[in-house]
Amino acid sequence: MADSKISALTALSSPANDDEFVVVDTDAGSTKRITFSNLNTAISSVATSIAADNITTGDAAVTIATSSGSITIDAQAGDTDIIFKGTDNTSDITALTLDMSEAGAAAFNSTVTATGFIIGSASIDETELEILDGATLSTTELNYVDGVTSAIQTQLDAKQATITGSATTIDTESLTANRAVISNGSQKIAVSATTDTELGYVSGVTSAIQTQLNTKSHINYNLTKTANYTAVAGDKILCDTSGGAFTITLPASPSAGDEVHVLDATASFDSNNLTVGRNSKKIQGATNDLTITTQNTGIGLVFYNDTYGWRVLVDAYDVDVTEL
Repeated sequence: MADSKISALTALSSPANDDEFVVVDTDAGSTKRITFSNLNTAISSVATSIAADNITTGDAAVTIATSSGSITIDAQAGDTDIIFKGTDNTSDITALTLDMSEAGAAAFNSTVTATGFIIGSASIDETELEILDGATLSTTELNYVDGVTSAIQTQLDAKQATITGSATTIDTESLTANRAVISNGSQKIAVSATTDTELGYVSGVTSAIQTQLNTKSHINYNLTKTANYTAVAGDKILCDTSGGAFTITLPASPSAGDEVHVLDATASFDSNNLTVGRNSKKIQGATNDLTITTQNTGIGLVFYNDTYGWRVLVDAYDVDVTEL
């Protein structure tokens, strides 16, 4: 080496581990030699012992890479942050802050570009994000779909678009007030002539009305009398005056609607009159007893009140009410 200039030596691009380098030991004040392997070990030892806060600003791009294992950035002081900074044109900016006091919450300075997100167990991809990006509905409108259990359009398509069938007669017009609704001859909804008041009269009926009416008799005479008798409400008396005249006395304390009926059983009222005693109550508004002098007569007396007393109705055959 001493007989050649350094510039005249052959360049070595890939030294072997046992190749040697000349070094000056400044502490000993002498020139020494060191193998490439030992030099490489010494340089690596110095590099791994450099504190992160002693790294100064460089003037070129820097790549942090490893061929094995993970790269860990660890802010070990309590509640400190990991901050990514840079320069936007000529302005210093903080692009991202990882807040260690908030369990690593990330605060980005601007928009985040990604093809999808996973939040908890839910994932959303770019296509779904594009749908949301173009949506113009409000939160209130979006909440209207709460509770929907299947496709809305499918449900709408299954609904009747216009009113058809029996209800077409009432789709635009109001029905006559207070009338019973029926199905007319065209199988359409219509109103009947029956009012709601009239319909209410059947309230409480327990079986067919006509069947019940057919079992009733106009008057069912349940007593036969041949002498004086004091009637009770509801009596229907067959009066036999063939043996002589007598009196049927009306009840002393009748209630409104109480009835008593008498009938000439032997066609003898003309020869032997029947007297109906008023028993202190008026008959036809008068304070006189009623004497029936026409044969074959049947009458009914219905009590109303103390002012009008017993009211007379003719039950059967010919009777001259003026004679009563």
